[in-house]
Amino acid sequence: MKRVDTKHKYFALIAIVMSFMVFAMPILAQVDEFTAGRMAGEQAARAAVNGSMWLAIGCLGNALGLIVSYVYQPNLPATQLLGKSPEYVAAYTDAYKISAKKSQVSKAWIGCIFSTITYAALIAVYWLDLFDNSHGYVIDHW
Repeated sequence: MKRVDTKHKYFALIAIVMSFMVFAMPILAQVDEFTAGRMAGEQAARAAVNGSMWLAIGCLGNALGLIVSYVYQPNLPATQLLGKSPEYVAAYTDAYKISAKKSQVSKAWIGCIFSTITYAALIAVYWLDLFDNSHGYVIDHW
């Protein structure tokens, strides 16, 4: 009799595992679609954002360049979303916008900081030169 009970336990265990696989797989598949969409959106945003342009905008525009980088919304490539599931499209769209905005803002900040440091150094050199020349001192410039 004991042997029959273990067979029923194994059968019940296998039935539970099979029913979990049947009902849980669509949920797990949605998570995979969401993750795939997020990863594809981040990768597409990194490829689409022109870092050199945003660096130049931050460098030449300073505070105005920073404001533009925060206000400008990146364009989403709709052709890559044709035939995809709604979960994939939602994840792709969110990840693309966030990643593109983060990239363009960080590049604009780098350009703005670089131009500010360069401008401050030029002013310092000018004032040092002006100060030294006002007292009649001549600095040997190698």
